[in-house]
Amino acid sequence: MSSISSEENIISLDNSSSIIGSIASSDNEQTDATYQTEDLNKLLESRFDIGDALRMHNDSTESSSRENIDIEKLKHNPNDNSSASLAESPMSISSENQYDIVENGESNGIGKEETLQKVFTNKSTGKVELPPDKGYAWVIVFSVFLIMFNTWGCNSAFGVFLSFFLSNNKFPGATRYDYALIAGLTVFLGQGLCPFVVIVMRIIGLKLTMYIGTCIMVTAFVLASYATKLWHLYVTQGFMIGCSISIIFSPATTLLPGWFLKKRAVSMGLSLLGTGAGGVTFGLASNKMIHDFGNTKMCYRMLAITCSIATAIAVTLVRERNPVKPTGLRSLTKIKREFGKMFSWKVIRQPFVPLIAIWFTLALFGYNLMIFTLSSYAVARGMSQHQGSSLTAILNGAQCVGRPVMGLLGDRFGRANVTITLTCVLCVFMFGFWIPAHTYVQLIFFAIMVGSCVGVANVMNTVLIADMVKPEEFLPAWAFVNYSGAPALLVTEVVAQALTDSKNKSNPYLHTQIFAGCCFSAALLMILVLREYAVRIKLTRRQEDTARKLQEKEEESSSEIQTVSEHWDVLEKRETKYEVLLGSGFKKYFLRMAYPMKV
Repeated sequence: MSSISSEENIISLDNSSSIIGSIASSDNEQTDATYQTEDLNKLLESRFDIGDALRMHNDSTESSSRENIDIEKLKHNPNDNSSASLAESPMSISSENQYDIVENGESNGIGKEETLQKVFTNKSTGKVELPPDKGYAWVIVFSVFLIMFNTWGCNSAFGVFLSFFLSNNKFPGATRYDYALIAGLTVFLGQGLCPFVVIVMRIIGLKLTMYIGTCIMVTAFVLASYATKLWHLYVTQGFMIGCSISIIFSPATTLLPGWFLKKRAVSMGLSLLGTGAGGVTFGLASNKMIHDFGNTKMCYRMLAITCSIATAIAVTLVRERNPVKPTGLRSLTKIKREFGKMFSWKVIRQPFVPLIAIWFTLALFGYNLMIFTLSSYAVARGMSQHQGSSLTAILNGAQCVGRPVMGLLGDRFGRANVTITLTCVLCVFMFGFWIPAHTYVQLIFFAIMVGSCVGVANVMNTVLIADMVKPEEFLPAWAFVNYSGAPALLVTEVVAQALTDSKNKSNPYLHTQIFAGCCFSAALLMILVLREYAVRIKLTRRQEDTARKLQEKEEESSSEIQTVSEHWDVLEKRETKYEVLLGSGFKKYFLRMAYPMKV
C-alpha cells in the first residue's frame, strides 16, 4: 500500500483516483479476511439473519428467567451454591460439529465471542453447537425452495390473471383499479404481516403456524374458483392468499441460519431459486389453463391442489436445528415480551433504519410496478395473451439465475456495492430499454436482462440491515423495514393503472414506465447515502482496532512477547488514513460515499 503523508495526497486532483484505489486495497484485504478467517463470530455477524436474531433473543430471555429463579433460591437457601456454580461454569463447545476443537476447550475462532455463543448455544445441553453445513441441512434448503416456489413464486403468476381480468369483463362493475388493488393487497399482506407472523410462530410453534397457512391457502384458491362477485375475489385472492403467503414463508426464512454458517450464502441463493422457478412454472401453466377453459376456475383449483400438497410436504420435512419451545397462549407476560422484542422505538429512531426502509420500499415499488405490468403492456402493444404471459415467465426464469448470483456477488464485492451497481443498471433498463421496446423479441431480451437483477431489494435487504445495526437490534430493525413499507405496496398496481393513458395508442403505459424508473432512481440515491454510513461504520471500527494495536505495540516494546503481527509503520499509516477519511465536511462525506472498499 502506498504511503499516506498528508491529507493533500488524498484529495489532490492529479492522482486522487490512484491513491484512493491504493489505500482502499488494504481495507478490502481486511474485508476478505473476514470470510477467510477462522473467526466464526465475525463471519456470523457479517451474515446475521432473522433466525440468528430469534435465537439470540430467546437466549437472553431464558438467561433472565434462570437468573430470577436462582435469586429466589438464594433468598430461601443462602447456603446453596449450586446456582452460583452453574452460572460461573464455562460455556462448553459441542464436539459433534464439524469444526475442530483445540486443547483449551475453545473452538477455532470462537474464543470469547459473545454473539456466537448467544446464537448457537443448545439450551438443553449448554453447549455451543455450530451449524453442520451438510447432511439434513440440504433437505431444509429443498423444503424452503418448495415453500418459496409455492408462495411468492405462485403469486408472481398473478400478472397472468390480471391481464385476463383486464381484457375480459369477468366481474360486472369491476374496474381496472379493483383488480390492481387485489394484486396489491396480496403483496401488502405477504410483506407487512411478516413480523406479526414471527411472533405467532414464537407463541404456537413453527410447524403449526405453517400448517395453518397451508390450510388458508388451499381454502382461498378453492373459494376463488367459485367467485361470482368482486368482493369474493377481494376476500380470497387478495386477503386470504396474502395472509397465507406470509404465514407460510415467514417461518421458513428463520430455518436456514440454524443449519448453515460458512455455506449460508449458497444455501440462501438456492432457496431463492424457488421464487423465480415458481413464477415460470405457474405463469405458463396458468396461462395455458385460462386459455383452454376460457376462465380461471380450473386454474384456481389446480393451484389449490399443487400448492397445498407441495407446501404440506415441505412443512413436514422442515425442522429447527435446535428447537425453541413455544411460549404458549397462557402467559400474557411472555406474549408481551415477544412483542417487545419485535417493536422497539429506540432502534427505529436511528436515522439509517428508516433510510433502509425507504430504499426497500422504493425498490419493491418499482419491482412490482414492472412485474405486474409487463404482461398487460405487451398486450397493449398488440401482442397476444400468450406472449404476454410468456414474458412474465421469462422474467421469472431470469430471476432463478439472478437472485442466487446476487448473493454470491454481494459476498465477493460488497453488499452495498453490488446493490448500487444493480440499481443503477435497473434505472438504465427502465428508461433506456423498456420505453423504446415495442416488439416481442425486444421485450424477451428486456425480460431476461431485467429479471437477472430486478430482485436486488429482496435479496439484499436483510444483509444490509445486518451490516448497519448491532445483532441485538436486528429484530426490530428487520420488522420495521417490513411493515413500514407495506402500505405503499398496497397501491402499487393501482398507481400503475392510474398512470395508464388510454389515449396514447402507441404506448399507454409510458407514464407507468417513467414512474418505475423514478422509483429505482430514488432507491439509488437512498442506497448511496446508506453506503456512506456503512463505510463510516467500518472505518470507525478499524480505526478503533488500529488504535488498540498501536497501544499493544507500545506495551510490546518493553516486553519480548509479540501479540500484534502488523508492522509499526503499517499501523501508523492506517491511523493517518482513517483520520483523514473520517474527517468532517462535504468533501469527506462524498469521499466516503465513493471510497472503493467492499462494504
